[in-house]
Amino acid sequence: MKKLMSMILLIILVFNLAACASETEPAAPAPAVAVSETDPLADLKEVTLSLNHVGAVDHPYHEGSLKFAELVAEKSNGKVMVDIFPASQIASGSKAIEFVQLGTLDIALESTMALSNFVKEVGVLDLPFIFDSKEEAFKILDGEFGQHIASLAEAKGFKILGWWDNGFRTMSNSVRPITSPEDLKGLKIRVPESKIFISTFQGIGAVPSPMAVSEVFTALQLGTVDGQENTEANFYKNKYYEVNDFYSVTNHIYTAEPLVMSLDKFNSFPPAVQELLMAAGKEAGDYQRQVSLKLDEDLLTLIKDTGVTVNKLEDPAAFKEAVKPVYAEFEADFGELLKKLEDAR
Repeated sequence: MKKLMSMILLIILVFNLAACASETEPAAPAPAVAVSETDPLADLKEVTLSLNHVGAVDHPYHEGSLKFAELVAEKSNGKVMVDIFPASQIASGSKAIEFVQLGTLDIALESTMALSNFVKEVGVLDLPFIFDSKEEAFKILDGEFGQHIASLAEAKGFKILGWWDNGFRTMSNSVRPITSPEDLKGLKIRVPESKIFISTFQGIGAVPSPMAVSEVFTALQLGTVDGQENTEANFYKNKYYEVNDFYSVTNHIYTAEPLVMSLDKFNSFPPAVQELLMAAGKEAGDYQRQVSLKLDEDLLTLIKDTGVTVNKLEDPAAFKEAVKPVYAEFEADFGELLKKLEDAR
């Protein structure tokens, strides 16, 4: 009997041990993760940035700006929004850059001419006949040279979010077609507020009249100036054909359109917002360039259809010769940068 009881107890013990062995410890709950650790924008208060540009609502500037606003909103989950002010509603030219500097305006899509008044080195991009094509300009601006210029702008308190496209500049006036530098003698031509442009047009015999782009149509209409120089898109979109009878394709200067923000404003945001602003500026800039290139295919036909007299330079050599003194004048400012640019080609 004792042996039987011992065997029964042993069997019960074995079954209990087996049951215990088959049980598993419940998994420890995962440590709670703060929302801000998974979403770097979770603690960001909603903010709206202002963006001003000089183009009409059907201009590539505006289409690019809309894309930028869309991308910023998407990348920030709606935490950062962008209000767009087209057609110089807030300011234009140097005044727009000044407003960015003062914090009155958050972002300006402005020309290199305007920015060069605050960052002198940017002016190297405005030298006459420095680029042969848009593709060449894009390659150089997207590479080390463009990054170098952007770093020089940062040293002066500006953050370049992207290099967008303005285009090659041409001339129009109400007096005669421009086929050679001699045709510009004595003509009052509106130019941007830029020393390089003033020197360039003085060199080819014109009377340069610097003014903001928002004033140009009225100045042409009143005869304050005889003509203007700008891109095909700006000539057409701003309806200068209503006040100028002659349009000459000179392609004398290529103009980039940097998207500019105050460095202090940029640095006021956490790294995640800074990254998305830069990414959106590049992506929207690529989109804007494509819109601009597509428009280029049709613009000259559209301009001809307005009834203005259109001519192209058969040989720009005379113009290139006439502007050589401009390079000599700015050698002290841009000599080293020109070497860097040549190396980037």
